[in-house]
Amino acid sequence: MALRIELEGYKPGIARFLAQKWNGSADIDILIQRNQDNYYLSGLNQWGPEKNWHSLNNMSVDNEQLIGYVDEWLVDSLLSQENSVRFLIQIRDEQNESYTDSGVVNIGETVFPSSALNTQTEQPQVIEQNTIEINEVNSNSVQPDSIESLDPQSKLPTVEEENQAMTEPEVEIEVTPEPETKQEVISTPEPTKSKSKLRIFILIFIIILILSGLGALAWYFLFSQDKSSSDTSIQGNNQCNVANVTSDDLTFIQQCLQSKPNTDVLIEIINQAKQANKCNIAQRLYANQSLLNAKIALLYAKEYDEKFYHNNSCFKVDKQTAIYWYETTLNNDPNNALAKERLAELQK
Repeated sequence: MALRIELEGYKPGIARFLAQKWNGSADIDILIQRNQDNYYLSGLNQWGPEKNWHSLNNMSVDNEQLIGYVDEWLVDSLLSQENSVRFLIQIRDEQNESYTDSGVVNIGETVFPSSALNTQTEQPQVIEQNTIEINEVNSNSVQPDSIESLDPQSKLPTVEEENQAMTEPEVEIEVTPEPETKQEVISTPEPTKSKSKLRIFILIFIIILILSGLGALAWYFLFSQDKSSSDTSIQGNNQCNVANVTSDDLTFIQQCLQSKPNTDVLIEIINQAKQANKCNIAQRLYANQSLLNAKIALLYAKEYDEKFYHNNSCFKVDKQTAIYWYETTLNNDPNNALAKERLAELQK
């Protein structure tokens, strides 16, 4: 059963550690792994591929809740990472090492690094009131900037109005000849019916030509847009083609992501990497894109889920890792039925 692990703010560099649904003792070791590259925490801001278990002292267990405090070696190490990085913590019972459980850690907004303590002590208490007032002013001043940032969006309707203004005269050309033809038919005397019919045919022919020209222009612009979008897609595929890897894997991934491929293209790249045994590329793309993309996170979870697993050289069945990525899927898509079903089954 996956644990619910939380860090709550206590003091800068110190946080309250809480793990719910823990059925072991208070004598524990923990293993911290980040999803960015699956590295493990070995010391203060030190990460590597080798597993490193850390003992937590002075912990207590109350009603299946493991409670204690952790200091800067863990707090600073987690907060120094990018906001998009998530962490999986495994807990091992020292009294029964065969019993381990894990969960994704949720870091509270009141958790601060130890460097925040230095900032607080440098400021005299006498000016705390002024600091509060300044912060209020700064918070109010953000609003105009945020409003100004929307200005480029407000220009979009103007472009549409200009496009409409360019097309409106073309529509008027179609309509204006019709009243003239009717007037000529009505006002033309009986002896000149043949001439009036000829003029009508000529006008109709002209209208047809105009309509044909407008249709040709519309087709041309639509075709050009389709062609340009197609060229962009082809260019992106070339940049992301695993067969074209000529440098290190990380450089290839960065160049590929710069082309902003869509979800389907990313999934195809991952499949290409698996087939070519480019496991590092497949794993890094999965870990990078799963944070904000529920579809890719779900596929990543299935790579470790025994129910969906297909033998390959890049991934092996791992229940805890599958749980981790199913939880990530639900963070991005809370109504994902498959993720809910598999998470409930794996947590039994």
